[in-house]
Amino acid sequence: MELKKLIIAAFALVLLTGCFGDKEDKSWKNLPAEDQPAYFVNLFAYNMMKTYYLWNEEIKNGLSNWTTTADPIQKVYDLRYKDSAGNAVDKWTQVTDDFQDFQGQVTGDTKSTGMDYELYYSDATKEYVVMVITYTYPGSPAAEAGLKRGDKIIALNDELITPDNYRQLITNARSSGSVKLTMADNSEISLSAREMYLDPVNTYKVIDRNGIRYGYLHFTGFTLKASEDLVQVFRYFKAQAVSELILDLRYNGGGYAFTAEVLASMIVPEKEVNNGSVFQREIYNSILAEAWGEEKANFKTDFSIDVDNQKIEVSTTGANLNISKMHVIMTGSSASASESLVCGLLPYMDIEIVGQKSHGKFCGGLIVDAPTWYGWMKDEMSVEKYNAALEATDNWGIYVMVSRYADKDGNTACMPDGFVPDVEASDNPLDGYQLGDENESMLSVVLNPDRKAVSTRKVSLSGMAKLEEQMPRVSVRIINPNR
Repeated sequence: MELKKLIIAAFALVLLTGCFGDKEDKSWKNLPAEDQPAYFVNLFAYNMMKTYYLWNEEIKNGLSNWTTTADPIQKVYDLRYKDSAGNAVDKWTQVTDDFQDFQGQVTGDTKSTGMDYELYYSDATKEYVVMVITYTYPGSPAAEAGLKRGDKIIALNDELITPDNYRQLITNARSSGSVKLTMADNSEISLSAREMYLDPVNTYKVIDRNGIRYGYLHFTGFTLKASEDLVQVFRYFKAQAVSELILDLRYNGGGYAFTAEVLASMIVPEKEVNNGSVFQREIYNSILAEAWGEEKANFKTDFSIDVDNQKIEVSTTGANLNISKMHVIMTGSSASASESLVCGLLPYMDIEIVGQKSHGKFCGGLIVDAPTWYGWMKDEMSVEKYNAALEATDNWGIYVMVSRYADKDGNTACMPDGFVPDVEASDNPLDGYQLGDENESMLSVVLNPDRKAVSTRKVSLSGMAKLEEQMPRVSVRIINPNR
Protein backbone atom coordinates (compact mmCIF):
# COMPACT_ATOMS: atom_id res chain seq x y z
CA MET A 1 0.00 0.00 0.00
CA GLU A 2 1.49 3.35 -0.98
CA LEU A 3 2.17 5.91 1.71
CA LYS A 4 -0.71 8.26 0.99
CA LYS A 5 -3.27 5.45 0.82
CA LEU A 6 -1.88 4.11 4.08
CA ILE A 7 -2.58 7.39 5.84
CA ILE A 8 -6.09 7.72 4.47
CA ALA A 9 -7.00 4.09 5.18
CA ALA A 10 -5.63 4.19 8.70
CA PHE A 11 -8.60 6.06 10.12
CA ALA A 12 -11.73 7.94 9.10
CA LEU A 13 -9.82 11.25 9.09
CA VAL A 14 -12.23 12.85 11.53
CA LEU A 15 -10.09 15.27 13.45
CA LEU A 16 -10.88 17.50 16.35
CA THR A 17 -13.38 20.09 15.06
CA GLY A 18 -14.11 18.94 11.53
CA CYS A 19 -13.94 16.26 8.90
CA PHE A 20 -10.55 16.51 7.24
CA GLY A 21 -11.63 14.34 4.32
CA ASP A 22 -14.33 16.83 3.28
CA LYS A 23 -13.01 19.24 0.66
CA GLU A 24 -15.75 21.68 1.57
CA ASP A 25 -14.81 21.79 5.26
CA LYS A 26 -14.46 25.44 6.24
CA SER A 27 -14.34 25.14 10.02
CA TRP A 28 -10.75 26.37 10.01
CA LYS A 29 -11.90 29.65 8.42
CA ASN A 30 -14.06 30.42 11.44
CA LEU A 31 -10.99 30.57 13.66
CA PRO A 32 -9.26 33.89 14.40
CA ALA A 33 -6.28 34.42 12.11
CA GLU A 34 -3.86 34.03 15.02
CA ASP A 35 -5.28 30.56 15.79
CA GLN A 36 -5.10 29.16 12.26
CA PRO A 37 -1.40 28.20 12.38
CA ALA A 38 -2.01 26.18 15.56
CA TYR A 39 -4.96 24.47 13.85
CA PHE A 40 -2.90 23.30 10.88
CA VAL A 41 0.13 22.25 12.93
CA ASN A 42 -2.11 20.30 15.31
CA LEU A 43 -3.87 18.68 12.37
CA PHE A 44 -0.52 17.49 11.05
CA ALA A 45 0.90 16.40 14.42
CA TYR A 46 -2.27 14.56 15.46
CA ASN A 47 -2.38 12.50 12.28
CA MET A 48 1.31 11.65 12.46
CA MET A 49 0.97 10.47 16.06
CA LYS A 50 -2.20 8.48 15.37
CA THR A 51 -0.82 6.72 12.29
CA TYR A 52 2.92 6.31 12.83
CA TYR A 53 3.61 6.47 16.55
CA LEU A 54 4.98 3.21 17.94
CA TRP A 55 2.76 3.48 21.02
CA ASN A 56 -0.34 4.89 19.30
CA GLU A 57 -2.65 2.44 21.09
CA GLU A 58 -1.20 3.28 24.47
CA ILE A 59 -1.87 7.02 24.02
CA LYS A 60 -5.33 6.80 22.42
CA ASN A 61 -7.00 8.58 25.35
CA GLY A 62 -4.64 11.50 24.97
CA LEU A 63 -5.27 11.56 21.24
CA SER A 64 -9.01 11.83 21.82
CA ASN A 65 -8.50 14.94 23.98
CA TRP A 66 -6.44 16.87 21.41
CA THR A 67 -7.78 20.33 20.51
CA THR A 68 -7.02 22.50 17.50
CA THR A 69 -5.85 25.35 19.71
CA ALA A 70 -3.35 23.33 21.74
CA ASP A 71 0.32 24.25 21.80
CA PRO A 72 1.50 21.44 19.48
CA ILE A 73 5.03 21.35 20.90
CA GLN A 74 3.78 20.96 24.47
CA LYS A 75 0.95 18.62 23.48
CA VAL A 76 3.26 16.10 21.83
CA TYR A 77 5.71 16.39 24.72
CA ASP A 78 2.93 15.65 27.23
CA LEU A 79 1.51 12.84 25.10
CA ARG A 80 4.74 10.83 24.80
CA TYR A 81 4.34 7.30 26.13
CA LYS A 82 4.97 6.68 29.84
CA ASP A 83 4.96 3.48 31.86
CA SER A 84 2.39 2.65 34.53
CA ALA A 85 4.39 4.56 37.13
CA GLY A 86 4.43 7.69 35.00
CA ASN A 87 8.07 7.39 33.96
CA ALA A 88 8.89 8.50 30.44
CA VAL A 89 9.52 5.60 28.06
CA ASP A 90 9.63 7.80 24.97
CA LYS A 91 12.06 10.68 25.56
CA TRP A 92 12.57 11.62 21.93
CA THR A 93 9.37 12.30 19.96
CA GLN A 94 9.02 16.03 19.41
CA VAL A 95 7.46 18.74 17.28
CA THR A 96 9.72 21.57 16.11
CA ASP A 97 9.05 25.01 14.67
CA ASP A 98 12.55 25.09 13.13
CA PHE A 99 12.54 22.01 10.96
CA GLN A 100 15.37 23.23 8.75
CA ASP A 101 17.77 23.47 11.67
CA PHE A 102 16.58 20.16 13.14
CA GLN A 103 17.09 18.32 9.87
CA GLY A 104 20.49 19.93 9.36
CA GLN A 105 21.68 18.42 12.62
CA VAL A 106 20.77 15.00 11.22
CA THR A 107 22.23 15.35 7.72
CA GLY A 108 25.37 17.15 8.92
CA ASP A 109 24.66 20.06 6.58
CA THR A 110 24.12 23.00 8.87
CA LYS A 111 25.37 26.42 9.90
CA SER A 112 27.95 25.82 12.59
CA THR A 113 31.22 26.89 14.14
CA GLY A 114 32.26 23.22 14.02
CA MET A 115 32.92 22.31 17.64
CA ASP A 116 31.33 20.02 20.17
CA TYR A 117 31.49 20.55 23.92
CA GLU A 118 30.35 19.39 27.33
CA LEU A 119 29.33 21.55 30.27
CA TYR A 120 31.02 21.46 33.65
CA TYR A 121 30.76 23.46 36.84
CA SER A 122 33.95 25.51 37.14
CA ASP A 123 34.55 24.39 40.74
CA ALA A 124 32.90 22.87 43.79
CA THR A 125 30.87 26.04 44.48
CA LYS A 126 28.90 25.43 41.25
CA GLU A 127 28.60 29.18 40.76
CA TYR A 128 29.93 29.21 37.20
CA VAL A 129 29.87 26.90 34.19
CA VAL A 130 32.69 26.04 31.81
CA MET A 131 32.23 24.76 28.27
CA VAL A 132 34.90 22.13 27.63
CA ILE A 133 35.55 21.37 23.96
CA THR A 134 35.41 17.64 23.26
CA TYR A 135 36.40 17.80 19.57
CA THR A 136 36.30 20.05 16.54
CA TYR A 137 35.54 19.30 12.91
CA PRO A 138 38.49 19.60 10.50
CA GLY A 139 38.23 22.69 8.33
CA SER A 140 35.63 24.32 10.57
CA PRO A 141 35.83 27.89 11.96
CA ALA A 142 36.67 26.43 15.38
CA ALA A 143 39.51 24.30 14.03
CA GLU A 144 40.86 27.18 11.96
CA ALA A 145 40.91 29.33 15.11
CA GLY A 146 43.12 26.72 16.78
CA LEU A 147 40.50 25.39 19.19
CA LYS A 148 40.92 21.76 20.22
CA ARG A 149 39.77 19.11 22.66
CA GLY A 150 40.30 20.21 26.26
CA ASP A 151 40.06 23.96 25.69
CA LYS A 152 37.83 25.70 28.25
CA ILE A 153 35.39 28.53 27.53
CA ILE A 154 34.29 30.62 30.51
CA ALA A 155 32.26 33.40 28.86
CA LEU A 156 30.16 34.00 25.75
CA ASN A 157 29.95 37.53 24.37
CA ASP A 158 31.54 38.89 27.55
CA GLU A 159 29.03 37.21 29.88
CA LEU A 160 30.31 34.67 32.36
CA ILE A 161 28.48 31.35 31.99
CA THR A 162 26.34 30.29 34.97
CA PRO A 163 23.88 27.49 35.71
CA ASP A 164 21.08 30.03 35.26
CA ASN A 165 22.08 31.58 31.93
CA TYR A 166 23.98 28.93 29.98
CA ARG A 167 20.99 27.82 27.94
CA GLN A 168 20.10 31.34 26.88
CA LEU A 169 23.70 32.32 26.13
CA ILE A 170 24.25 29.27 23.94
CA THR A 171 20.90 29.77 22.21
CA ASN A 172 21.67 33.45 21.56
CA ALA A 173 25.10 32.66 20.17
CA ARG A 174 23.69 30.01 17.90
CA SER A 175 20.87 32.24 16.67
CA SER A 176 23.15 35.18 15.87
CA GLY A 177 25.66 33.04 13.99
CA SER A 178 28.65 34.70 15.63
CA VAL A 179 30.11 34.67 19.11
CA LYS A 180 33.05 35.94 21.11
CA LEU A 181 34.59 33.28 23.33
CA THR A 182 36.54 34.05 26.47
CA MET A 183 38.91 31.21 27.23
CA ALA A 184 40.12 30.06 30.65
CA ASP A 185 43.42 31.94 30.13
CA ASN A 186 41.37 35.12 29.43
CA SER A 187 42.26 35.15 25.75
CA GLU A 188 39.43 35.95 23.36
CA ILE A 189 38.42 34.26 20.12
CA SER A 190 35.67 35.41 17.77
CA LEU A 191 33.92 32.82 15.65
CA SER A 192 31.37 33.12 12.86
CA ALA A 193 29.28 30.11 11.93
CA ARG A 194 29.08 29.10 8.30
CA GLU A 195 27.16 26.62 6.21
CA MET A 196 29.19 23.43 6.15
CA TYR A 197 29.06 19.66 6.25
CA LEU A 198 30.11 18.36 9.65
CA ASP A 199 32.03 15.27 8.57
CA PRO A 200 31.44 12.60 11.24
CA VAL A 201 34.41 10.49 10.11
CA ASN A 202 36.51 12.52 12.50
CA THR A 203 39.71 10.59 13.25
CA TYR A 204 41.03 7.22 12.12
CA LYS A 205 44.38 5.47 12.41
CA VAL A 206 46.08 2.10 12.82
CA ILE A 207 47.54 1.24 16.23
CA ASP A 208 49.95 -1.63 16.95
CA ARG A 209 49.83 -2.78 20.55
CA ASN A 210 50.46 -6.11 22.33
CA GLY A 211 50.85 -7.98 19.07
CA ILE A 212 47.45 -6.76 17.81
CA ARG A 213 46.89 -4.40 14.92
CA TYR A 214 43.88 -2.23 15.72
CA GLY A 215 41.91 0.01 13.41
CA TYR A 216 40.71 3.00 15.43
CA LEU A 217 37.81 5.18 14.24
CA HIS A 218 36.21 8.12 16.03
CA PHE A 219 32.80 8.46 14.39
CA THR A 220 30.31 11.16 15.45
CA GLY A 221 27.13 10.65 13.41
CA PHE A 222 25.40 8.36 10.91
CA THR A 223 24.88 10.87 8.08
CA LEU A 224 24.14 9.64 4.58
CA LYS A 225 27.35 11.10 3.17
CA ALA A 226 29.34 9.26 5.82
CA SER A 227 28.44 5.93 4.23
CA GLU A 228 30.72 6.73 1.29
CA ASP A 229 33.59 7.95 3.46
CA LEU A 230 33.36 4.94 5.76
CA VAL A 231 33.98 2.59 2.83
CA GLN A 232 37.28 4.36 2.10
CA VAL A 233 38.30 4.13 5.77
CA PHE A 234 37.57 0.42 5.93
CA ARG A 235 39.40 -0.28 2.69
CA TYR A 236 42.38 1.46 4.26
CA PHE A 237 42.03 -0.65 7.43
CA LYS A 238 41.80 -3.79 5.32
CA ALA A 239 44.92 -2.85 3.35
CA GLN A 240 46.71 -2.36 6.69
CA ALA A 241 45.61 -5.86 7.79
CA VAL A 242 43.93 -4.77 11.02
CA SER A 243 42.79 -7.69 13.16
CA GLU A 244 40.52 -5.88 15.63
CA LEU A 245 38.41 -2.72 15.38
CA ILE A 246 38.07 0.06 17.96
CA LEU A 247 34.92 2.02 17.16
CA ASP A 248 34.71 5.22 19.20
CA LEU A 249 31.04 6.23 19.46
CA ARG A 250 31.26 8.24 22.67
CA TYR A 251 29.62 11.35 21.12
CA ASN A 252 27.56 9.67 18.43
CA GLY A 253 23.85 10.36 18.90
CA GLY A 254 22.65 8.46 15.83
CA GLY A 255 21.44 9.24 12.33
CA TYR A 256 20.38 7.24 9.30
CA ALA A 257 19.67 3.51 9.58
CA PHE A 258 21.04 3.20 6.04
CA THR A 259 24.53 4.21 7.17
CA ALA A 260 24.38 1.81 10.11
CA GLU A 261 23.62 -1.00 7.64
CA VAL A 262 26.58 -0.05 5.46
CA LEU A 263 28.91 0.08 8.45
CA ALA A 264 27.64 -3.20 9.89
CA SER A 265 28.28 -5.01 6.60
CA MET A 266 31.95 -4.00 6.74
CA ILE A 267 32.39 -5.10 10.36
CA VAL A 268 30.54 -8.43 10.53
CA PRO A 269 32.49 -11.60 9.58
CA GLU A 270 32.50 -11.87 5.79
CA LYS A 271 30.64 -15.16 5.70
CA GLU A 272 27.54 -13.43 7.09
CA VAL A 273 27.63 -10.94 4.21
CA ASN A 274 27.99 -13.78 1.72
CA ASN A 275 25.05 -15.57 3.38
CA GLY A 276 22.89 -12.42 3.40
CA SER A 277 22.26 -12.91 7.12
CA VAL A 278 19.79 -10.66 8.94
CA PHE A 279 21.36 -7.61 10.54
CA GLN A 280 18.28 -6.03 12.01
CA ARG A 281 14.51 -6.25 12.33
CA GLU A 282 11.97 -3.45 12.85
CA ILE A 283 8.88 -3.77 15.05
CA TYR A 284 6.03 -1.34 14.24
CA ASN A 285 2.56 -0.51 15.51
CA SER A 286 -0.32 -2.54 14.07
CA ILE A 287 -1.12 0.01 11.32
CA LEU A 288 2.39 0.05 9.90
CA ALA A 289 2.92 -3.66 10.46
CA GLU A 290 -0.12 -4.36 8.26
CA ALA A 291 0.92 -1.84 5.62
CA TRP A 292 4.64 -2.58 5.43
CA GLY A 293 4.82 -6.19 6.62
CA GLU A 294 7.98 -7.54 8.21
CA GLU A 295 10.85 -5.10 7.85
CA LYS A 296 14.40 -6.38 8.05
CA ALA A 297 17.85 -5.38 6.87
CA ASN A 298 20.37 -7.94 5.64
CA PHE A 299 24.14 -7.79 5.39
CA LYS A 300 25.17 -7.13 1.78
CA THR A 301 27.69 -5.29 -0.40
CA ASP A 302 25.55 -2.98 -2.55
CA PHE A 303 23.44 -0.19 -1.05
CA SER A 304 21.36 2.65 -2.46
CA ILE A 305 18.98 5.25 -1.05
CA ASP A 306 17.23 8.32 -2.39
CA VAL A 307 15.87 10.49 0.44
CA ASP A 308 15.99 14.14 1.47
CA ASN A 309 17.20 15.09 -2.03
CA GLN A 310 20.23 12.88 -1.59
CA LYS A 311 20.87 9.84 -3.75
CA ILE A 312 23.58 7.61 -2.36
CA GLU A 313 24.93 4.44 -3.97
CA VAL A 314 27.60 2.55 -2.09
CA SER A 315 29.51 -0.67 -2.64
CA THR A 316 31.41 -2.22 0.25
CA THR A 317 33.26 -4.67 -1.96
CA GLY A 318 36.82 -4.99 -0.70
CA ALA A 319 36.02 -3.19 2.57
CA ASN A 320 34.88 -6.01 4.89
CA LEU A 321 37.52 -6.54 7.60
CA ASN A 322 36.49 -10.15 8.28
CA ILE A 323 37.29 -9.76 11.97
CA SER A 324 35.77 -11.57 14.92
CA LYS A 325 36.27 -8.95 17.66
CA MET A 326 35.33 -5.30 18.02
CA HIS A 327 35.82 -2.86 20.90
CA VAL A 328 33.20 -0.10 21.16
CA ILE A 329 33.73 3.04 23.23
CA MET A 330 30.40 4.35 24.51
CA THR A 331 28.99 6.90 26.94
CA GLY A 332 25.55 8.26 27.75
CA SER A 333 25.82 10.30 24.55
CA SER A 334 26.00 7.15 22.41
CA ALA A 335 22.47 6.66 21.16
CA SER A 336 20.07 5.35 18.57
CA ALA A 337 21.94 4.12 15.46
CA SER A 338 25.07 3.72 17.61
CA GLU A 339 23.19 1.32 19.84
CA SER A 340 21.32 -0.38 17.00
CA LEU A 341 24.62 -1.12 15.25
CA VAL A 342 25.93 -2.96 18.30
CA CYS A 343 22.55 -4.64 18.86
CA GLY A 344 22.50 -6.10 15.35
CA LEU A 345 26.13 -7.25 15.41
CA LEU A 346 26.09 -8.91 18.84
CA PRO A 347 24.82 -12.32 17.64
CA TYR A 348 27.67 -12.60 15.14
CA MET A 349 30.87 -11.51 16.88
CA ASP A 350 32.71 -10.76 20.11
CA ILE A 351 31.97 -7.16 21.09
CA GLU A 352 33.54 -5.52 24.12
CA ILE A 353 31.90 -2.28 25.28
CA VAL A 354 34.24 0.09 27.11
CA GLY A 355 33.08 3.24 28.86
CA GLN A 356 29.75 4.10 30.44
CA LYS A 357 26.15 3.03 30.04
CA SER A 358 24.82 4.12 26.65
CA HIS A 359 21.79 6.34 26.21
CA GLY A 360 19.17 3.62 25.75
CA LYS A 361 17.39 4.87 22.64
CA PHE A 362 15.96 1.58 21.45
CA CYS A 363 13.59 2.92 18.82
CA GLY A 364 13.79 4.44 15.38
CA GLY A 365 12.18 7.67 14.26
CA LEU A 366 10.71 9.31 11.20
CA ILE A 367 11.33 12.98 10.44
CA VAL A 368 8.60 14.67 8.42
CA ASP A 369 7.99 18.36 7.80
CA ALA A 370 4.39 19.55 7.82
CA PRO A 371 4.33 20.88 4.22
CA THR A 372 5.45 17.46 2.97
CA TRP A 373 2.63 15.78 4.89
CA TYR A 374 0.10 18.21 3.49
CA GLY A 375 1.48 17.41 0.05
CA TRP A 376 0.60 13.76 0.66
CA MET A 377 -2.93 14.83 1.58
CA LYS A 378 -3.43 17.45 -1.13
CA ASP A 379 -6.15 15.56 -2.99
CA GLU A 380 -8.25 15.36 0.18
CA MET A 381 -8.36 19.14 0.65
CA SER A 382 -9.75 22.17 -1.13
CA VAL A 383 -7.16 24.29 -2.90
CA GLU A 384 -7.86 27.14 -0.50
CA LYS A 385 -7.34 24.99 2.58
CA TYR A 386 -4.22 23.37 1.17
CA ASN A 387 -2.59 26.74 0.44
CA ALA A 388 -3.52 28.02 3.89
CA ALA A 389 -1.99 24.91 5.47
CA LEU A 390 1.32 25.35 3.62
CA GLU A 391 1.59 28.96 4.69
CA ALA A 392 0.69 28.21 8.32
CA THR A 393 3.08 25.26 8.76
CA ASP A 394 6.19 26.51 6.96
CA ASN A 395 9.29 25.14 8.78
CA TRP A 396 7.22 23.04 11.22
CA GLY A 397 7.94 19.34 11.50
CA ILE A 398 7.88 16.28 13.71
CA TYR A 399 10.31 13.62 14.83
CA VAL A 400 8.13 10.65 15.79
CA MET A 401 9.18 7.25 17.11
CA VAL A 402 7.87 4.60 14.72
CA SER A 403 9.71 1.36 15.48
CA ARG A 404 11.72 -0.70 17.92
CA TYR A 405 14.84 -2.12 16.35
CA ALA A 406 15.93 -5.67 17.17
CA ASP A 407 18.58 -8.21 16.23
CA LYS A 408 17.98 -11.24 14.01
CA ASP A 409 16.17 -13.02 16.85
CA GLY A 410 13.96 -10.06 17.77
CA ASN A 411 15.99 -9.07 20.83
CA THR A 412 16.90 -5.46 21.68
CA ALA A 413 19.89 -5.74 24.00
CA CYS A 414 20.03 -2.04 24.90
CA MET A 415 16.38 -1.83 25.99
CA PRO A 416 15.27 -0.14 28.17
CA ASP A 417 18.19 1.76 29.68
CA GLY A 418 21.16 1.27 27.37
CA PHE A 419 24.14 -1.05 27.14
CA VAL A 420 26.05 -1.69 30.35
CA PRO A 421 29.80 -1.56 29.62
CA ASP A 422 31.94 -4.66 29.97
CA VAL A 423 34.77 -2.44 31.19
CA GLU A 424 34.05 0.89 32.86
CA ALA A 425 36.03 3.95 31.85
CA SER A 426 35.34 7.67 32.09
CA ASP A 427 35.61 10.23 29.34
CA ASN A 428 37.82 13.15 30.31
CA PRO A 429 38.39 15.87 27.71
CA LEU A 430 40.76 17.55 30.19
CA ASP A 431 43.25 14.69 30.33
CA GLY A 432 45.61 16.49 27.96
CA TYR A 433 45.30 14.09 25.03
CA GLN A 434 43.47 14.34 21.72
CA LEU A 435 41.13 11.62 20.49
CA GLY A 436 43.11 8.81 18.90
CA ASP A 437 46.11 9.32 21.20
CA GLU A 438 46.99 6.00 22.81
CA ASN A 439 47.21 7.73 26.23
CA GLU A 440 43.74 9.29 26.04
CA SER A 441 41.61 8.20 29.01
CA MET A 442 39.15 5.88 27.29
CA LEU A 443 41.27 4.58 24.43
CA SER A 444 44.04 3.66 26.87
CA VAL A 445 41.61 1.35 28.66
CA VAL A 446 40.95 -0.56 25.44
CA LEU A 447 44.66 -0.87 24.68
CA ASN A 448 45.93 -1.75 28.16
CA PRO A 449 45.77 -5.43 29.14
CA ASP A 450 45.57 -4.49 32.84
CA ARG A 451 42.03 -3.21 32.46
CA LYS A 452 41.20 -2.85 36.14
CA ALA A 453 44.23 -0.70 36.92
CA VAL A 454 43.54 1.68 34.07
CA SER A 455 39.77 1.85 34.28
CA THR A 456 39.82 2.90 37.94
CA ARG A 457 42.50 5.55 37.36
CA LYS A 458 41.16 9.03 38.11
CA VAL A 459 42.47 11.99 36.17
CA SER A 460 41.89 15.18 38.12
CA LEU A 461 39.23 17.54 36.86
CA SER A 462 40.38 20.16 39.41
CA GLY A 463 37.11 19.99 41.30
CA MET A 464 35.00 20.30 38.16
CA ALA A 465 31.84 18.24 37.90
CA LYS A 466 29.69 17.74 34.81
CA LEU A 467 26.33 19.47 34.79
CA GLU A 468 23.57 17.00 35.56
CA GLU A 469 21.42 18.54 32.84
CA GLN A 470 23.21 19.03 29.55
CA MET A 471 22.09 21.26 26.70
CA PRO A 472 19.65 19.12 24.69
CA ARG A 473 21.03 17.66 21.47
CA VAL A 474 19.28 16.06 18.54
CA SER A 475 19.64 12.28 18.73
CA VAL A 476 17.88 10.59 15.89
CA ARG A 477 17.65 7.48 13.83
CA ILE A 478 15.83 7.86 10.53
CA ILE A 479 13.71 5.24 8.81
CA ASN A 480 13.11 5.76 5.11
CA PRO A 481 9.33 5.85 4.49
CA ASN A 482 9.68 5.16 0.77
CA ARG A 483 8.73 1.50 0.87
